[in-house]
Amino acid sequence: MDKGDILSIFAALVIVSAIALIFRPPIAEAGPEASEPLAPVDIPTPAVTTPPTPTSPALPDLTRISYTTGARDYPIWYLPDNLTRYGGSDPPWKETTVVPFAYIEEARGGITTAFHVPYAAWRLNCSVSATVRPEAARFRMALVELKSATIVEGAELRYPGSIVKTVERGGKDFYLIVGVDAIDSYRITLETLPEYL
Repeated sequence: MDKGDILSIFAALVIVSAIALIFRPPIAEAGPEASEPLAPVDIPTPAVTTPPTPTSPALPDLTRISYTTGARDYPIWYLPDNLTRYGGSDPPWKETTVVPFAYIEEARGGITTAFHVPYAAWRLNCSVSATVRPEAARFRMALVELKSATIVEGAELRYPGSIVKTVERGGKDFYLIVGVDAIDSYRITLETLPEYL
């Protein structure tokens, strides 16, 4: 390396340093030193209010429906010949939470006492058990509106199994007419959805 190279490097360093000194931001001046720490300032914290928890409606008591002894007091006391005109089982509800509110469980047929249903939509969930002679099992059921004396729904099963019938009439009194042949027992559960409670 000769003297010219060293002088070039030295000149470059001087120029870069001079530019750095010219364009360098000013250094912050130090203020007086704090002799004691500052006390924390009280910042008011906003009051936290928790939103009220939505209360679910009270579940109804499960009521057992029984047969009446005064069947002739009702406007209809016999089953029609053709209950198949009311169709088969209705599609299941999409909701998984179902609330039972009444039921009847028997081995024989008859006419139930009148019962009141306050819900706008509900269903009859019928299940039939027959183990002795399942090929001869027959279950027939009619739901009758008491005041108008009209059959609202009907169901017929010729073998053990289940059937669901949806009813969209509420705030009325109803009763059931049930006829059975060669069955061990049946259960009809009246169910609704929580949104109708």
